[in-house]
Amino acid sequence: MIKPRITVNFIDFPAQSQTFFLNLLSPHYELVLDDTPDFLFYSHIGHRHRLYNCVKIFHTQEKYFPDWRECDYAVVSVLADDPRSAYLPIYAFDGRMENLLRTAPVDPEIVRHSKPHFCALLCAYADRSVARRVAFFQELTKHRKVDSAGRALNNVGFRLSMHDRYGTKVGWLKNYRFTIAFENFRRAGWSTEKLVDPLHVNTIPIYWGDPRVKDYFNPDSFICADDFRSDRELAEYVIHVDATPELYARYIRSTPFHGNRPNRAYDYGELLRFFEKVFSSPIRPVSQRRWFFPLTKWRLAKRNKLPGE
Repeated sequence: MIKPRITVNFIDFPAQSQTFFLNLLSPHYELVLDDTPDFLFYSHIGHRHRLYNCVKIFHTQEKYFPDWRECDYAVVSVLADDPRSAYLPIYAFDGRMENLLRTAPVDPEIVRHSKPHFCALLCAYADRSVARRVAFFQELTKHRKVDSAGRALNNVGFRLSMHDRYGTKVGWLKNYRFTIAFENFRRAGWSTEKLVDPLHVNTIPIYWGDPRVKDYFNPDSFICADDFRSDRELAEYVIHVDATPELYARYIRSTPFHGNRPNRAYDYGELLRFFEKVFSSPIRPVSQRRWFFPLTKWRLAKRNKLPGE
């Protein structure tokens, strides 16, 4: 079978994201890198994409919505509620869902004995932008020590590397019964690795962030801060779970996914169908529809994709 030929380019785009999309699309399309492509992938990290007026596909692993004045399509980590947008949260980006599937019953007593420590926290900063996380950390530490091994709020005497996610980071979390898994920001769909990393190793996340998180993950497998009226009430409940074997066992036995089936964010088939629509739908790119462009260096240097090229 002859694969459709698609000319693409990646500008202002992280290398790991480029690798992801090439690996996703190459089995189905003949992708040709071209400086005057039909389709341009770009992210939020630069402005060189302004040089192009072809069909633009915006992607970011951050919490940003697409700017429909600049892009025609988007693959983002939030729920944008637009048919031009596909949902790809950070936790599904690497596709490692196998550790979240429960293929055999979990023994809560064995799990608990393998975890000598109470609760962990990993955070890189503790400014006003993450005040919600800092406040709960401070509340929980009034009841029992929380080991914080990141750059911020560090109280363990060493700093854990945040770069090796599945080695150092998750390997450290597996020694704890609970993990404070508070996002940096609250936005629908914005669920990151903070929730799934502890679930990979049967550690109970104490989660705050995505208001839609229960649509994608089984609420019986984590403690949701939204279910409590205050940080104090939440902290007291965590202590209660830790002191109540039956309650702790309920969380450990629960499957992270509803019905032990991966949620749709892991369905790369759905993402491929989105790109099939993108590549097969002739449109006039938004960058060609705007009637006025300021006389700037971007206009003077613009790489125009002319009709018929």
